Amino acid sequence: MHYAADAFKWIHQEPVYGSLDCYAPVDKPWKKRWRCKNCGACIASYHEKNGRWSVWGALLERDEQGKVKHWEELKPTLHMFYGTRLLDANDDLPKWAGYDNESERLG
Repeated sequence: MHYAADAFKWIHQEPVYGSLDCYAPVDKPWKKRWRCKNCGACIASYHEKNGRWSVWGALLERDEQGKVKHWEELKPTLHMFYGTRLLDANDDLPKWAGYDNESERLG
């Protein structure tokens, strides 16, 4: 899930930067990736060129029934990088090979 920088904030109880490591991939120095210091799992990335955060949907806060809180505000409006997907998305949302309106539309 991708968000503009001003639409994203950490809501972790303790100072989040004490729990995470940040690194830049050698081949993409404009990207910063954040991973857990305990398990090493990547949880988010920041793209300095386009000013957007990427957050893994599995990490979104959930209610007692396991549903994503504030779903109506967060739900997807399109699929990016659909050519490298793990699963097909059987919905009517636009599907793009890369970034929306900058790459080939696949569906």
